[in-house]
Amino acid sequence: MNNPSPLEPEGVRELPKAGWSPPSALRQDPLRQDDYFNLSSVLDRAWRQAAIGKGAVRHGQSLPFEEQPMLSISRLLGSHVGLLYQAIKKAQESQRLPTEVAVKELLGAINYLAGAVIFLEEKHGKAP
Repeated sequence: MNNPSPLEPEGVRELPKAGWSPPSALRQDPLRQDDYFNLSSVLDRAWRQAAIGKGAVRHGQSLPFEEQPMLSISRLLGSHVGLLYQAIKKAQESQRLPTEVAVKELLGAINYLAGAVIFLEEKHGKAP
């Protein structure tokens, strides 16, 4: 890693920026293929939900993820607390739902947490 920061765990390799595809690209990395396949699958499903599923339909407004209301509102407020609230709410709601619906809620929570990561990295000049 070129410049370690408190926001990035040491030893984590950066993905190539040009031509990067969603987390399913991680399956091509032999170091991650077996040990991290399930994680890659979950992250890939979260990405799909945001890019082409419920998240895109309900919240996307045909905008890139970084320009959608969840992040633009956070920028206006100067805080990522709303994103954290949404992730917590979805996690809490998942406890009372049937498995398939609960999984969808948790994938949505992952996307709100991803939004919080993006917000923090932008705010502290660490955006990729």
